[in-house]
Amino acid sequence: MVSMTTDLNNRFLQVPQYASSYDLTAGNAPLMTVSGLRRSVEAITDSTKTLVAADSGKIFTLDRAGGITITLPAAAAGYFFDFVVTTTFTGTWTINAASASDVLQGGCWIVDKDNVDSHVAVNAGATIGFSTPAAADHQFVADGDTKGRFLGSRLTYLAASDSKWIVDGVIFGDGTLALPFT
Repeated sequence: MVSMTTDLNNRFLQVPQYASSYDLTAGNAPLMTVSGLRRSVEAITDSTKTLVAADSGKIFTLDRAGGITITLPAAAAGYFFDFVVTTTFTGTWTINAASASDVLQGGCWIVDKDNVDSHVAVNAGATIGFSTPAAADHQFVADGDTKGRFLGSRLTYLAASDSKWIVDGVIFGDGTLALPFT
């Protein structure tokens, strides 16, 4: 999503919504600086949430211990959503693509929550790892502590095309960590 403003000649300019400040220039001459732009943040406290195109660019805080199922809109190049766990889950945290044909690519780091405030080598065993979805995966399902249900977990979904979501983030689990994609 972008904000619209005009330059000194009343031409429309697009300013990225996520920028904290943005310098507008004409050649080498500065025109103005736009600052103070922020992305909107929405708390999800219900058990289900279906996102729509207008939600693209939002940061969603996941604030319901009993579990949340989120359904993405059909992938369309350029859509993006950020999800941040602000309450540790005891129930299942699920993010579904709109259909099985909207597949996931990318991956996320999964870290044992007991390693917070420390540095752990990637080869230190099952306490840290990188999880990647299989070619046909279209769901993130954290249905156990080993799959990343803890406070501070964060995932970003970016639609790279009309059928592919790129997933990126860091999630916190506990115990022998397991793959959360299906």
